[in-house]
Amino acid sequence: MSYFIFKGISSENFTNLIVESLPPIVKPPMRYELIEVDGSDKTKVNVLGYKAYEKSISLGFRDGNIYDVMEWLNGSGKLILSNEPDKYYEAFVVSQIDYESALRFRKANVTFLVQPYKYAVDEEETEARTLINQGNIESLPLMTIFGNGAVGVYINGNKQCDIIIDGYVTLDSEEQEAYKDNLNNRRNRVMTGNFPVLQPGENILSFTGNVTNVKTLVRSRWL
Repeated sequence: MSYFIFKGISSENFTNLIVESLPPIVKPPMRYELIEVDGSDKTKVNVLGYKAYEKSISLGFRDGNIYDVMEWLNGSGKLILSNEPDKYYEAFVVSQIDYESALRFRKANVTFLVQPYKYAVDEEETEARTLINQGNIESLPLMTIFGNGAVGVYINGNKQCDIIIDGYVTLDSEEQEAYKDNLNNRRNRVMTGNFPVLQPGENILSFTGNVTNVKTLVRSRWL
């Protein structure tokens, strides 16, 4: 039977709830702009990336209280669908259950706005220097480097950045922030270059300077 998990709670926890259908697995829509070229019949397409899109789940209700379901299905959180149980979406409920319709017809839809990328459900932080991006597109890792002084960060022999470290520093490639402890203690001003990016497959991490350890959350992701 189909199910989904939202904010760490499974639809199977609700005995009066039936998941009648899940949304299909599709690629996110692309963002682009069209540029008319003077003196030409051609239109230039400038690809800007991918954008968030909607996924709708059809629900059915047996007799019983639906308030608990309605309270659960609101706000934002991680969404896992049983047709992709090893991946999760960052999701926000944009269309909540219609209470009157649910009571009258015992059916309803809930619609989520999901971010374009999906992530590995059980990926853990690693201290390895060989990093595996399981996904099909580059990932933006969370990396904490322990050491002191001027450090160069390399992936597959290509320099990513230089940074001054005092004990340790965290590089968050997704947020484009370098910090120690928290975002109130930023280290962007002592960093030059780009935040690390991991290609699909194997990535060899290396450093110059005094580095004693590193912990990385790869953040494998898929389209």
